[in-house]
Amino acid sequence: MNIQEDFTQTATLPGRRYLTHEDIYRADHPAVVHLTDSFSKVAKDHKLFANISASIKNRRSQAMAETMAGIWFDFTRKVPKFIAYAVSKTNDPERQHSLIQIAHDELGGHDKSQIHSKLFVDAVDAIGIRLTPESSCRGFRSVLVRLDAALADASRDAGIIGLLLALEIPAQENIEMLFECLSFDEASRKSLSASRFFQIHRQDESEHIRHSVANYLRYCQTEEDRAAFHHSFESGLRFWERFWGHTARLINVATEVA
Repeated sequence: MNIQEDFTQTATLPGRRYLTHEDIYRADHPAVVHLTDSFSKVAKDHKLFANISASIKNRRSQAMAETMAGIWFDFTRKVPKFIAYAVSKTNDPERQHSLIQIAHDELGGHDKSQIHSKLFVDAVDAIGIRLTPESSCRGFRSVLVRLDAALADASRDAGIIGLLLALEIPAQENIEMLFECLSFDEASRKSLSASRFFQIHRQDESEHIRHSVANYLRYCQTEEDRAAFHHSFESGLRFWERFWGHTARLINVATEVA
């Protein structure tokens, strides 16, 4: 299965968008390009998607899609709250301004109708999966608690920057894996591709990564900061290992044939 197979076929939104005005660390800045590739390689070395890829190959069904929808619904509602809490633990207002941008984006930017969790509900509703504010995948709560533990363990502002970059670095692969888990037939595949949720995420995840790499370049200048950054970055990648590993187990249980 090629998790990128639909990525290049999706109509993109017009123009390159930056979360905040950027004069230095733009998408083509050599340091941004180099570090994005370097951090992405570290994430790939963790083999985040090994178990879930096998589950998708053998378990594709509406039951799989419903399980994935419940898991991602919990996660997408947690993300802006988690980022806001992480930012509240930093000390410098300029860093707070930079780090809060992705949470602001997740909450729709200047348009509350574009709140990402709401767009996700709309996307899965269109393929017959009903989610409500009370929807929750109880078996997944222990994984999300690990994310809070990683934040509690983060030292210095640089550690928080490392954790937040780890959340973003596999974002493009995450969104395609989510797409594959939700696509149980050709009709659902077409509907999800056309949804605002997937159009936005297939366009904008690269900007979230670039913005997070720029935060590293700006604010992790000392050896002590870089050490704290890398410690938390690894913790964030271990969160994704648990996320997709536990998702695979829950899907396997939900789709088990008696």
